[in-house]
Amino acid sequence: MANFRYSPEWQQAADRHSQLVDPVLTVRKLTRFDTFTNRHPARFDNAHVYATSSGTYETYMPPQRPQLAGRGYTAVYEVDIGVHRVRAELDLPSDNDAFEFGADVDLTWQVVTPEVFVASGHRNVPGLLFDEIQRRARPVTRGFDINNSAEAERALIDALTASGPLAETVGLRVDHTVRLRRDRASIDHQKNLQAIGHVAAEAVLSTQEGIRYDAVVDERVQQQLRQQHAQAMLSGQHQLEQQALEAKKIEFYQYHLSQGGVAAWAMHLAQHPEDSRLVMQSLREDQLRLIQSQLGVVTQVLTSEHTELHHLAGVHETAIEVVRGFLAQQLPGAHGAPGAPGAPPQIPGAAPAQPYPA
Repeated sequence: MANFRYSPEWQQAADRHSQLVDPVLTVRKLTRFDTFTNRHPARFDNAHVYATSSGTYETYMPPQRPQLAGRGYTAVYEVDIGVHRVRAELDLPSDNDAFEFGADVDLTWQVVTPEVFVASGHRNVPGLLFDEIQRRARPVTRGFDINNSAEAERALIDALTASGPLAETVGLRVDHTVRLRRDRASIDHQKNLQAIGHVAAEAVLSTQEGIRYDAVVDERVQQQLRQQHAQAMLSGQHQLEQQALEAKKIEFYQYHLSQGGVAAWAMHLAQHPEDSRLVMQSLREDQLRLIQSQLGVVTQVLTSEHTELHHLAGVHETAIEVVRGFLAQQLPGAHGAPGAPGAPPQIPGAAPAQPYPA
């Protein structure tokens, strides 16, 4: 690094990545000895602006550097020519002083004519740019309601574009992006209203879906009840038919037991033993005792082969009476004359009863 006779009058401890406010990094006074030895500032990637004794400026962009001897330079300005980004939030008025628009402004700036910037004397580039934006924007946003932020933003962008580039007169090139929004209180209020609307919409949708679900469940329950009712009706009808069939069977057996159709119902019971329960239930206790006693007499006669004939005379007569009683089927409590029985009822599913020969 070159050694100068005097220390810099102004110098920033900045590197290539520093966030700059003033792009002039160094201001150094030059002596005759400095110009004679042709000493230059060490940083090569910055622009050098040399001031002459006549009050003019000469700029040398990198990599160009002048011959200092004999030029009459009195000072040198080292100017950063990099592109810098800065962001800020501004408050812009609406048509009601109680409410202000919030503006998010993103800027990129760069020194393109260093001698013009040095001559302008500005030391705060972001402040210069944001002040100029506010000066152009305030009359535009003043004509809009706080709720019309979208229309106000379009009008503001058009106004900034029509008024020309920012800070062009001080040797800067500036690109900007502006986003306009309502004030924070209005935004929070709108978010609360939106949240309430979302909750209400969810509640309505949940209720509608619940009603629809309940309707589907109710329809399923009604369908099951209809099926159960139909099955119960079929089961009841089947039971009634079964009871009617059993009643007809009971009537059939009662008739034949009382009218002498022993052979017919005995043959039927031989073919259908499952009907024995109905026959036994249809008999009265006295009929059962009478039949059992008569069967006992017959059994005694048939099994008494070695008994003397004169001992069995009374027994044979009794057995003959029992057999005649079975053939005539004149049980106690029977109705109708022996010779004129009524038409016997037919058991369902059975063949018509045939008369049994006496």
